[in-house]
Amino acid sequence: MKVKCIYNTGMDLRSYENKPMLDEQLGRFGASGLSQYGEISIGKEYFVMGIVVFETYQAYLIDDGLISVCPCQLFDIIDAKVSANWDVRTIEKDENIYPYIQMMIGYPEFCSDKMAYEKLIVEKEEEAQRIYFRRKIELERELLDKWE
Repeated sequence: MKVKCIYNTGMDLRSYENKPMLDEQLGRFGASGLSQYGEISIGKEYFVMGIVVFETYQAYLIDDGLISVCPCQLFDIIDAKVSANWDVRTIEKDENIYPYIQMMIGYPEFCSDKMAYEKLIVEKEEEAQRIYFRRKIELERELLDKWE
C-alpha cells in the first residue's frame, strides 16, 4: 500500500473530529489543534507497513527515517494493494495496549509478537527496527516487480 501525505497538523484533523473543539483540547486522534506531525512531509509518498486500529481511529505504520504511526486522515491512498504476506491480530483484553489499540494489520512479525508495537514505536528497539526495514525492502521489491 502506498499513500501520499496531504496534511501534517492537528488542525488538519479537526474537520474529522466528532464535535467542535478548542485548539488546546486533545481530540480523538490524541492531538490538539496545535499538534504537528513533524515526522511526515506534505506531498511525500510513503509505503504503508501496517495499519493500527486504535480505539477511536485508524493509523498507518510508516517511516520517513523515524518509524511512526500517523492517522490515516493525513493521507490520500495512491495504491490500495496490500502485501499478500500481511497478517492480522486482534488485541486481547488482557494486553497492556488494550483498549487503546484494538487490532494490528501488517507484516508477520508486527502481528505475531504481542510486544511488537511497544518495541517498535515506544521503545524504538533496534532489532524491531531492523525487522521493519528488512520487511520494507521486501515490500518495495514486491511492488516494483508488480509495476514493471
